[in-house]
Amino acid sequence: MELRVEIAGKPVVLRYTVNSMCAVEDAAGGALDRVMERQFTAARLLLWGGMLDRQPDATLAQAGALIGEHLAAGGTLEQVVEHCAEAMRRAGFFGPAA
Repeated sequence: MELRVEIAGKPVVLRYTVNSMCAVEDAAGGALDRVMERQFTAARLLLWGGMLDRQPDATLAQAGALIGEHLAAGGTLEQVVEHCAEAMRRAGFFGPAA
């Protein structure tokens, strides 16, 4: 399942798959929990991974720029991470999909 959200005033579709999560782990150099204490890195990786299914050419730099725009507009990093977590829940990564 996908989640349609707005980040920095732009529509973003987040959809997590096994392939997108593998891409996230590859970019992280291993399991994602290794970078979770690096808040900005983890948020950028998660957002990028969620974007990949609908935007396969999305880059980490684009995900980071989107987060930067979101923060500049008064948004928070936690909001981005919450969107990603909800999309991952919908994909069934935290148990049965809702």
